[in-house]
Amino acid sequence: MKRYRITELGRRFGLSRSTLLYYDRIGLLKPSGRTQSDYRVYTRENLVRLERICFFREAGLSLEEIARLLDSDHHKSSILEKRLREIGQEIVALKSQQRLIAGILKTVTDEFNASGLDRELWLGLQKACGLDEAALKDWHLEFERRAPNAHHDFLLNLGLSEKEAIQVRMLTKSMEDNTIRMKYFYELFEKLPRQGPGSRESTLKALGLLGDLPPNPKVLDIGCGSGLQTLILAEELKTKILAIDNHGPMLEHLQESARQNSLDIETRELSMMDLPFDADTFDLLWAEGSIFIIGLVQGLKEFQTYLKPGGFLAFSEMCWFENNPPAAAREYFNNVYPDIRTADEVCSLLSDHGYELIEHFNLPDSAWWDDYYTPMLERMEELKLKNADVAEAEAVYASCLAETEMFSRYSNSYGYTFFVVQKKCIPGT
Repeated sequence: MKRYRITELGRRFGLSRSTLLYYDRIGLLKPSGRTQSDYRVYTRENLVRLERICFFREAGLSLEEIARLLDSDHHKSSILEKRLREIGQEIVALKSQQRLIAGILKTVTDEFNASGLDRELWLGLQKACGLDEAALKDWHLEFERRAPNAHHDFLLNLGLSEKEAIQVRMLTKSMEDNTIRMKYFYELFEKLPRQGPGSRESTLKALGLLGDLPPNPKVLDIGCGSGLQTLILAEELKTKILAIDNHGPMLEHLQESARQNSLDIETRELSMMDLPFDADTFDLLWAEGSIFIIGLVQGLKEFQTYLKPGGFLAFSEMCWFENNPPAAAREYFNNVYPDIRTADEVCSLLSDHGYELIEHFNLPDSAWWDDYYTPMLERMEELKLKNADVAEAEAVYASCLAETEMFSRYSNSYGYTFFVVQKKCIPGT
């Protein structure tokens, strides 16, 4: 009987060694035995099981759901597999339609010698092809899930500004009323103490997990917002902090706070999608509540470039706190952030992208309410009077209320997790 080593099995399915070790640890794929040198060995039976795991994973099932399926009655599993394969065939058909539409777009833009596809042309074509609002939203969600950078470039090519493109990705996933909604979104958020969950205690705890930094370390705060955490970094590290964000008014607020507190903070209005820094520049990158904008996997990959060997990355990311969250919470995040993972799943990505985990911890509920949700709700009540009967403003407020209500009900199931990691050193450097 042919036997496979873990690296051979991983290569066959395009999986990392750490992923297969994780599957072993949770009991999803146990090796059939070990060699005398204690290396894991896998058989044809393991290979078939892994093929099914990959198939179910690609179909969007969680690891826990896959485990239950593999251990359930085979007849039920075969029915489900049959249906999933049918869905796969439907996806192939949809991709063919997608290629057809792409061909139409190219033909039209070439015919009119356009420099690029604009918003009006795109909206007209998507309606002509039968994409209603719901279908268009699903299209953007899937584009964002599969290729966030390409999605961002696509939106920019339609003529949207950087802020508008991010707003499409973050909030409405809608093309038609985004510009107006964005106005009310920033009106609500730009004067809040924080633009996302966080607290002084959490920032200090993450700082305390760092190893030794060199004297006067080079530090970049990515997506700083109004910068409460930036002030703490400057105060604690006694060094100059470079803070970037793509919204000027919040940077102005941070600069004024830095001046009042005599802290050395430089602000720049930059997009994290196109950082202008040389490789191996920074000793510490800080991305508190912001890495999701570029996408976790893309962020880990790109941010690593700018870190010196042995440098540190601290980031917080939305995570499931349990493997089987309530259906209502899962349905909500399928619409607003389908890439949400468990902390263990985030940790499994780190080694593949050149990091070693130092530690991670979950933010408490107070990090959501004290400086974020509570002032947001108070600000919203003020703006509701000012913007009464403005449909676009009411849509923004309704979305934010739905978010707070979801957290009130299911904060035991999800929240932000803070990760502190270190870039691996290359031997000999």
